[in-house]
Amino acid sequence: MKNLFTVLFLTTSLAGAATTAHAQTAVTFGARLGFNSSSFSYSGTPPQLNKATWLMGLHVGGTANISFGNLAFQPAIIFTQKGAELKSSGKEVFDGAPITYSVMVSPKLTFIELPLNMVYTSGGDHGFQIFAGPYVALGVGGRGSYDFTFSTTDPNLAVYNGSYPGPLKIEYGNRQNANNTQNTPNPTSAPPLILTFHRFDAGLNGGVGYRVGSFQVQLGYGLGLVNFVPKDTDGTDTGSKRYHRSFQLSASYFFDGK
Repeated sequence: MKNLFTVLFLTTSLAGAATTAHAQTAVTFGARLGFNSSSFSYSGTPPQLNKATWLMGLHVGGTANISFGNLAFQPAIIFTQKGAELKSSGKEVFDGAPITYSVMVSPKLTFIELPLNMVYTSGGDHGFQIFAGPYVALGVGGRGSYDFTFSTTDPNLAVYNGSYPGPLKIEYGNRQNANNTQNTPNPTSAPPLILTFHRFDAGLNGGVGYRVGSFQVQLGYGLGLVNFVPKDTDGTDTGSKRYHRSFQLSASYFFDGK
């Protein structure tokens, strides 16, 4: 909640700065391209894949700049990738022999995202920037992969020692996929895995940047506020809540509106 109040405070402060802007309103449009480093944050019951690390992605789209002196409103529409590398591992004993296993799942989701940022630039069309604002997003696709690793000293199971990579399919819905229609894995591969996410996402952005004329670079952080974990296969609540988190490094070029 501390992060939420911080970004809301920044948004309110930037909006209040509009009362000091006396320059004529100017509107320009531009292109935006950048990189994401994204992960998941969870609360409630820990999920089975309870270790999340950062995953790289891209974003590309268009943006506008509606300036009021040092203050500007910058809405954008972008295609952006979010996701994480999820890991789980364990160790058991079977017939006196140790068994170790690990699973790594790498979902990469594609969203159409609409960030609505207020930007304060120290020199009007150049200088240091600070920005904040909300965003809304809609999941439109995704892909990924996973890998299951098995190891044991049991001579009856040692033939299965090794790594079993498999494809990952992303779907959107209100219930998790049971994954019970997949083929039994063979000794050299794993069956396709389906992960289900809620399609809608929304949250807050905040960050800093620098602008020189038509060129702008920004480093921001996206704080997802919508739980994307659907209900279990039988329609019950899983007890776990997960949210998108992402750092974004973006470059924008605004074309001359004259």
